[in-house]
Amino acid sequence: MPRTVSPFLISATVLAGWLGCATVDEAGDLAAAVTVPARGTASTLDIGEWNLEWFGATGNGPTNKALQLANVRDVIGGADLDLWALEEVVSATQFDQLKAQLTGYDGFLANDPSVTSGSSFYTSGEQKVGVLFKSSVIAVRGARLILTSSNNAFAGRPPLEVDLTATVDGASIDFTLIVLHAKAMADVTSYNRRVDASNALKAYLDASHPGDRVLVTGDFNDDLGVSISGGGRASPYKSFVDDTAHYTWPSKAFTDANQKTTVSGSRPIDHHLLTAELAPFYVADSAEVYRVDQFVPKYGTTTTDHFPTLARYSLGAPPSPARLILNEILANEPGSDTAGELVEIVNVGGAAADLSGLTLSDSTAVRHVFADGTTLAPGKAIVVYGGAAAIPAGITAVPASTGGLSLGNSGDTVTLRDGAGTSIDAVTYPSSLGAVDGVSMNRNPDASATGVFALHTAISTSPASPGTRANGTGF
Repeated sequence: MPRTVSPFLISATVLAGWLGCATVDEAGDLAAAVTVPARGTASTLDIGEWNLEWFGATGNGPTNKALQLANVRDVIGGADLDLWALEEVVSATQFDQLKAQLTGYDGFLANDPSVTSGSSFYTSGEQKVGVLFKSSVIAVRGARLILTSSNNAFAGRPPLEVDLTATVDGASIDFTLIVLHAKAMADVTSYNRRVDASNALKAYLDASHPGDRVLVTGDFNDDLGVSISGGGRASPYKSFVDDTAHYTWPSKAFTDANQKTTVSGSRPIDHHLLTAELAPFYVADSAEVYRVDQFVPKYGTTTTDHFPTLARYSLGAPPSPARLILNEILANEPGSDTAGELVEIVNVGGAAADLSGLTLSDSTAVRHVFADGTTLAPGKAIVVYGGAAAIPAGITAVPASTGGLSLGNSGDTVTLRDGAGTSIDAVTYPSSLGAVDGVSMNRNPDASATGVFALHTAISTSPASPGTRANGTGF
């Protein structure tokens, strides 16, 4: 016998769930599912960023949370991107419902137990950043909050950093995603907090991710040219914009075209920032403000006040070539055993370096010749010591092939040359950097080809860091 139910006893939401093909509009009437054209392709890594305006919150944002969920689901499912960085997600329950309705997607929020320090800074009832991704394309290697000491500058929302491996069409790359939700509002105090947050972020990236592929994306809450705060103030992100040797902004195209990224605003405040190591993979001119309001009825009141922003990457892109730099030099060994003298070499390029036949010299003579078959992977370091007895466990290191480095404490020149004798990198240092017992000199920023040598104790609490970054973490 057919089931009969009085129509007056069925809510529109329940009926929509039964039908499985409709949503519920603000008036409680049935609305057709939203059809959004795809922007992802099978041959590229497609990454989107989207502020979801109090997603799932009670009392803030769109009032019909079921409709907001349905619209967000239809946009993400239709756009068919591989990875999303999300902001303003409040309800973990609604986020889990979103994942459940998107076949093949997984993800987590900043307060998830898998995120180091996450629950200490993000509570269940506040706006959270997070990631959503196709599990067939993206593998997560670790997640943590960063810059928690600058929590106030980030409006109580410290960035989420996620280490990822992406595989598309048989090609794979490792990279780091940082999801950012900066301080909002156009008043001067908020602007200054964004400046502080930008400075903290740049110092962190310069010191902790030199030579790494990093994407920072999210709601930056300001433009890249003149700030939204008025008064002709420069963008709080000017230091990144000016550092073209190390950073690229795909979303600078939004600024140049004066293309807004919010419903009621007039300027782009959502952005994508790349380190130089990831930039070669970016598909030129692929950055896009996806105006899904043309597909979603009453978008600004039913869904969110921001538009998604997108960019594509070709994993088959040729990596940047190998590039070797002299990164750390310890001329005045601890005590009097010259075996402790050392020179650290870092490959800051994007391809493996063949060290076969390369020479390391002081101002007097060649002190080391690298053996045939010696290679150095991108982003890695190798240390040449004065003698084998001083080499510690756990790092990649070799003793000087001539039995010593003979570095002068009162000043010297260290040169790395190829097999033909052409200089690859050279450093001339004064006694002020070579005469402190047991303290090395190190590039600042660490592992940066443009970094200026300084005493290690000026950039770290340790006297030296052979084979590791200046902060003690591994290359």
